[in-house]
Amino acid sequence: MIRQTYRLAAEACAEILWRVPALERPFVRLGPRALSTPGVRVFYRSAACRLGKRFRTNDTQFRRVVVGDRELVLDVTEFTAGPLYFGGAIYEPETTTHFIEHLADGDVFVDIGANHGYFTVLAASLVGPSGRVVAFEPNPRVFDQLREHVHLNRFEARVTLEPCALADRPAVSARLYVSQSATNSGLSSLTPSHDVLQSGDLSDDRTVAVAVDTFDRWLAHSGIGQVDLLKIDVEGAEALVIGGMAGALHDGRIRSLIVETTWDGPAHRLLREAGYEARRLDPIGSLINILFVKKDAIRG
Repeated sequence: MIRQTYRLAAEACAEILWRVPALERPFVRLGPRALSTPGVRVFYRSAACRLGKRFRTNDTQFRRVVVGDRELVLDVTEFTAGPLYFGGAIYEPETTTHFIEHLADGDVFVDIGANHGYFTVLAASLVGPSGRVVAFEPNPRVFDQLREHVHLNRFEARVTLEPCALADRPAVSARLYVSQSATNSGLSSLTPSHDVLQSGDLSDDRTVAVAVDTFDRWLAHSGIGQVDLLKIDVEGAEALVIGGMAGALHDGRIRSLIVETTWDGPAHRLLREAGYEARRLDPIGSLINILFVKKDAIRG
């Protein structure tokens, strides 16, 4: 009875916020305090979740949010921007801070496994009109979200979108397992683990065919001399991606990388062998965002 009453109250709160838009901003401003208050935290989160569902159902999910000193338009129903909008919590804060402190006007950033584009649009705001951002995202549905984020932030002139996957060898078609999680569209993978398949977040009967290239092949035709920062988030396929950029790594054309992977795993070892020093950024479950910087390319 108590649980049902609680759910009805959260639902009623979300409905009022939806019907009276003027109340949304005060509700959001209360977020950080509400989320730090025992007894209020769960109710606030539940009401915010229900409000977010109304945003998405009615295609009104985009809001202006501030990341560092950058105002961006983001989908606040996604796992990257939702906690920021409703609670002031920065997504992957150490990684976000590294972007803000190290990307500058005119820099080149490459986002491999860009998902819906949180880091793509943040980077585009930092490198400015003279910089360049390239985002790879093979999942067709998520690619559409990525393109919409770039459009809403008016970054088309500085962002190149590539609807393909990267690995250690090119292929006309490969099987991409598409995320089935309602709260995390970023689980899609070319190489799903047994545990993820068992969880139901990915399944054998929900895949799409995607084109695959190597980074070295793409770079040869890109017109880019050096990449200042490259991020890899490919759900277990990071060693394959790194295997496909052996030439660029050898030639020192990638100054630094941030890779979501395991410490001392295959990707970590490949980059250490290529002359990169490693530093931990954000822990992400059993994985870590690891910063790799070329030893002779440390800047600032």
